[in-house]
Amino acid sequence: MHLKFQLMQYAFMGNLLHLYFYVLKYNRMKTRWMVGMLMLCISVSYAQTMPDVNKMMKMSPAELEAYKKEMQKKYSVQAKEIAQQANFKLDEMTLPDFKVQLPTKDVKRLSLLPTQPPTLIQLSDMLRTTKQQIEAVVKPTVIQEVKKIVTGQTAEALQQSAIGEFYADRPEQSLLIAIEAALKDVNDQTGWNNVAAIMNMTGLQHKAIPILMNQLQSDPNNSMLLNNMGQAYLGLGDIGLAELFLKQCLQHDPLNPEANRSMGMIKFFYEQYEEGMNYFEKELEVAYRRSTMALMRGKDKAFNIYQLRKKRNIPKRDFFGELSFQNFKVPALPETTDETADAKIKGESFNQSVTEEMMYWNSRAQLSPEEIKRDGEQMPSIYADYVEALLKDLHAVYTSEELLLFNELDINHIRLMLDNYHAKLMAVQCPSAPAGATHGEYEAYIKKCCDIKKPIMDAFVAEYNAFVTKRGKRALGIWKEYLNDLINIVSLDPSAGNRIMVYRSLQQYFVVVAQCWGSGQFLDPPMECSVVLSTAEADSIIASSRNLDLSCPQWLNIEIDVKVAKLKADCNKYAIEAGKFWQAGYEHNFRTGTTTLSAGVGVKAKFFANTGGADLKAMVYVSFDNNNEFSDVGIMGKASVKIGDTPFVLAGGNGSAGGTLGGTEGVVKYGLDSGFTSGVKGTGALAEVVKIDKSL
Repeated sequence: MHLKFQLMQYAFMGNLLHLYFYVLKYNRMKTRWMVGMLMLCISVSYAQTMPDVNKMMKMSPAELEAYKKEMQKKYSVQAKEIAQQANFKLDEMTLPDFKVQLPTKDVKRLSLLPTQPPTLIQLSDMLRTTKQQIEAVVKPTVIQEVKKIVTGQTAEALQQSAIGEFYADRPEQSLLIAIEAALKDVNDQTGWNNVAAIMNMTGLQHKAIPILMNQLQSDPNNSMLLNNMGQAYLGLGDIGLAELFLKQCLQHDPLNPEANRSMGMIKFFYEQYEEGMNYFEKELEVAYRRSTMALMRGKDKAFNIYQLRKKRNIPKRDFFGELSFQNFKVPALPETTDETADAKIKGESFNQSVTEEMMYWNSRAQLSPEEIKRDGEQMPSIYADYVEALLKDLHAVYTSEELLLFNELDINHIRLMLDNYHAKLMAVQCPSAPAGATHGEYEAYIKKCCDIKKPIMDAFVAEYNAFVTKRGKRALGIWKEYLNDLINIVSLDPSAGNRIMVYRSLQQYFVVVAQCWGSGQFLDPPMECSVVLSTAEADSIIASSRNLDLSCPQWLNIEIDVKVAKLKADCNKYAIEAGKFWQAGYEHNFRTGTTTLSAGVGVKAKFFANTGGADLKAMVYVSFDNNNEFSDVGIMGKASVKIGDTPFVLAGGNGSAGGTLGGTEGVVKYGLDSGFTSGVKGTGALAEVVKIDKSL
């Protein structure tokens, strides 16, 4: 049996456990012998591991590279010895120390080749002679098996049997049956081509070449015949003729895997690595070989098998369509806050459907123990290695990051949008209703706040959801391609592990579908917009309540001087003063209803052409409340400065009158009942500007 395994996994550090498990799986009859053999190797390897690691930590890069090659060579030799002792074939191309070697030129066998193509009769005689030679050296049981197989079979059936015997690692039976098939129908080109191919692979290239010479006479452009001719000359070490026929083959069949592989090996032997890579790439487009991939890795080169396969445009099923996944369409995200309510309603049924799909595919991924056990007892399919390579390279293209709804750049952009939105909203200053505003006026100001906030929120919802929608379409498009390719690949080898992978991926697809909806912004209009007013109505209400000035009119700040007495009045009080040095006064306050009588001394001065003046007084006072009952008695001092407004002379020159443009008046009082008080206030235009009161 051909055992295929990757010794690259253990060659460097000598981890032979990989080899043990592989043989355990594929060659159970030799398990006990192999266990002892491998455990011995493992114990030796483990004993060397720790000292080697300490040694490696002190090495320079050049020393590490040299040590690596030494270990690869050492453990490759061990692998070959184990394979030989266990009697199983090892593809040495998978070993890390493999170097391409071409056969030396076999002059003796090349000299046996005819110079002219033989006839079919001559070929038939050659085949009979070859058959006799083989039967003379093989075991009688082989001859008996062949006779049993060929009896009563058609030439076509015998051709299939010959191929089957060869892949069953029974080369003697395969060649004898192929000879019988060719002799049974000498006019069948396929029979002659097959027997020549089997001769090439069993070391009888000098017998294959005459057959191919004959067949190429009638069909000189047949790529199969040309390839087999090239392989035959390569096996005999005639590299020049081998290249000639292999290149002719590739002219007619550019993707012939065997011809490309052999040409790649020839180029690698001559260290023409770039040309060799081109041939190996074409080989891998149609056939997967671990040995070829190992050879590429040895040159720090690697091909993505999945991408090479896609280049061929192999027909594939549309599993996405067969599963009706196109029916799960993400509802449109709202573009304004006004659309949020309707969008939420539409999204309820969508979310329910998507959740059910996630649950279903999750349940499918839960294989029973019986299914897993049954799958584990089966031999890997003929496509197992190919599918493994395809899946590995598929996920190198569709990485976990590629399948996400948002990548790192997207997340940063979302953060920026959120920060800008919150900054704009925090900067909003809504107008405040004035004191004493009516209910309608309050609502009008709330509406104005709505008009400021809502455009900001609508713009944010539109920008954010447009971004999410765009990223959602991109992500779902990628998932569609990924799922179709994943299922098409796994269909070649639907093992338990591969089926679980598919079911988990389908579940994850619906997680992303749900995210395409759930990642949107569903903002309701600002609460200020609940006011049932239009903007025009709010503007009308607010305009009717503006610029109301209820301050005392300037014309009421009057003062009349009639020589013997002076009358003062404003919106709060009126007062009568008499005398010059010795003064008496009467004052009545309209707001409080109090009356004050005073007497004392005072002085005054005029300036600014008699438009300005200053007073200073010290007086005894008696106060009565608004019921004309005694309330307080004490002493007070007054000082005032004022600017008048165009005083005019009364008739006869007995007085003057004018308004007070502005001034200040200070008062200090000490009453038996009220105690000490003081204050400064403005008059006229300064009435609302200067106000200081203090009591003790």
